[in-house]
This record gives sequence, C-alpha cells and structure tokens, in this order.
Amino acid sequence: MSKIVKALEKAEEAQRSAEGNVGGFTVQESDLSWLDEPVGPSALAAPGARPASPVQPARPMPRTGGGERRDNVEVHYEQTKIEQACFHKMEERRLLGDSAPRELRDAFNVVRTRILQQTRAKGLNTIMVTSPGRSEGKTTVATNLAITIARDASQTALLVDANLRWPGISCGLGMDSRPGLSDHFLRGLPMESLFVNPGIDKLVVLPAGASQEDSVDIISSPRMQNLVAEMKSRYPDRYVIFDCPHLLGIPDALVFAEYVDGIVLVADEGKTAQGDLKTALAMLAGRNLLGVVLNKA
Repeated sequence: MSKIVKALEKAEEAQRSAEGNVGGFTVQESDLSWLDEPVGPSALAAPGARPASPVQPARPMPRTGGGERRDNVEVHYEQTKIEQACFHKMEERRLLGDSAPRELRDAFNVVRTRILQQTRAKGLNTIMVTSPGRSEGKTTVATNLAITIARDASQTALLVDANLRWPGISCGLGMDSRPGLSDHFLRGLPMESLFVNPGIDKLVVLPAGASQEDSVDIISSPRMQNLVAEMKSRYPDRYVIFDCPHLLGIPDALVFAEYVDGIVLVADEGKTAQGDLKTALAMLAGRNLLGVVLNKA
C-alpha cells in the first residue's frame, strides 16, 4: 500500500495547491479495491458535497427523447447496429465481460456508485476520462465505467471514443474497425449510422473512426461542442462517457474538458511520474474533477 499512499499524498498536495477537491479510486489489474484514504478533502463526498468549481457545460440543445428519468430502463435497438463484442478479447484487456472476476466487478461498482452520488441528482451526465500520459489505462477505465453504469437499473450509457489520435475502444472490445466520430465531421456521415451496440444491454458505443493527426481542429470546433451538448440532453437516463487523449503534451483533452460536466483522471502506479500527476491535476484546476483512478499492475 505504501506506493499507493505516496502517489495519492502527492495528488492531495497538488490538488490542494490547485484549490480543488478530488476523490481517490484505486484500480489494479488482478484485485481491484476501493482505497479509503482520500485524495483531497472531499474524497468523492456524499451527495450534496460541493465539487471543485464546476465547469459550465455547453448550452444544451432541445431534448428530443426526453421525459423524466425512469427507475427501470429497457432498451430495444431498432436503428442502432448490433455487433457482438469479443469476450475473449475483453478478458485480455481486463474489461467487464461475462467472465470478469468478481473483485473487478465490485471495484467498478463502487466507482460507479461514488460517481452517481456526485452527479445524478444534479443532472451531470457527461464525463470525460483522461490521464497524464499515454498507456496508463484510461481506455480500460472508461470502457468499464460505461459498462458498469449501463448495468445500473435506472441508467443507460453511451461510450464515445473521443481519442481521435489513437482510437482504442473498438479494438478493446474486439469489434471491427468502423466509421465513427471523425467521419461524421469530415465526411458528413449521419450520427445515427455510426452508433453500435456491442451486445451489452443498455450500452451504445460511438467509435472514433479513422485516426486524425489534426484532431484538435475537430475537438475545438463549435460543432463538437454542440454535439456534446446534444448528447447530454437527448436522453435523461443516459450517461455519456468520453475516452479522451492524455493531457500532457497535446491540447485535445484540455479543450474537451470545457464541454463536460465532470472528469475522471487515471494514473498508472507503475508508470505515471508523480510530477506528471501533479502537473495534470494543476491543468484541471477549476474543472469538476470527480476522482482519480490509480491503475495498479
């Protein structure tokens, strides 16, 4: 536990200097567990706690599939394509397939519960997952978070691969490469033709499409901001989870942070330098940082 505590103490120091509050999750490959020690004073506080300077989301577009949130949600896909995810591939990537270890399921159930406690009553339903650097487990965390939210009786989930530079969600689910978000913006493909259900109840995936070196031009466009606002307001039962690029060295995630209601930061104990974690937390100062996931090998 000493490495975890040291990393989280560093995160606490950085977050205090940024005058924000952030909670701590611990996620490890083989035995996921909730870490009781807080990162910052709020520690993913119970409902009603004051988050750190919530970002003002983009103005929602008119709700087209609205209505009150239901206690039990059932979804029948008529237009959305269905492509069964490869559960063997999911197991390799430590995703929550049918054979996922109970410890893994329990850990993400706790993460889901703490996030829902902070967001659901306030209507905060767009969440971005990022990390200080590359290959620190954020795509795995984003995917598992979306799967876990979809398993909640009163929620559905839309998982968006917003990492237009290095898409990874389709590969992690073992699904074929297909058009996605970048094709909507660059080729004019209608959004409704891009969604896919991976054979997991109440979960829809929006792939990234072909990788784009100049992805920030898409990310920073008013069309992207409006699209995020529309995703937020279209269905009251839905959480939208965006898997975004890392923070350090490229602008994409920092720009995208302006559009969402909350942020989850992922760090890898065996890889993330404490200085990088501190820098990432400082970059997110003033944003609604929901928690830090410490991804342990």
